[in-house]
Amino acid sequence: MKKRIVGFIISVIVALVATVPASAAVNSAQVNSRQGGNHGVARRMHQGRRMNQHHMNQNGNHAQNNNHVQVKLNAVGNSGISGLVNLNQRGNQEGTHIVVVAFGLQPGDQYISLYYDNHVCELEPYSLDDVIGGIYTANNGGVGSTEGNADDDLDEINSVSVRHAGDFELLACANVHP
Repeated sequence: MKKRIVGFIISVIVALVATVPASAAVNSAQVNSRQGGNHGVARRMHQGRRMNQHHMNQNGNHAQNNNHVQVKLNAVGNSGISGLVNLNQRGNQEGTHIVVVAFGLQPGDQYISLYYDNHVCELEPYSLDDVIGGIYTANNGGVGSTEGNADDDLDEINSVSVRHAGDFELLACANVHP
């Protein structure tokens, strides 16, 4: 389980590195080298980015195989929220493990993520089983994450959201099977 989480976090970092302008990446590398950064991590991140690019579609929003899907969270309205959702089919049709990492959140605010049958994160009659992990709080850097197991199999989950926990306002949506 820890290897999956570490792998997902590295995937998130790789996705961010892929979207950072070259000058920012150089500045970051210079800072890391001055702080005694680990060059092996940078090399593995670069290798991971090449592998992820191989599996991404033309829009760069989606990577998948039969048992795994990784998809970007897209901001709704002017929320500025982005991130990644990682979905792994659990063995023997026992549902799906879902990890959500969101960026651009308000530090200290509480959020909730749900999964849906529809492709646009439209609220449906739902139960607490549709909540991924529970309510989570954004850290000082505006990053929040949650994870949990869904009863539904991967092919039945069509979207995943990030919402304000208090009023359920939709902030970001990931279309799992476009």
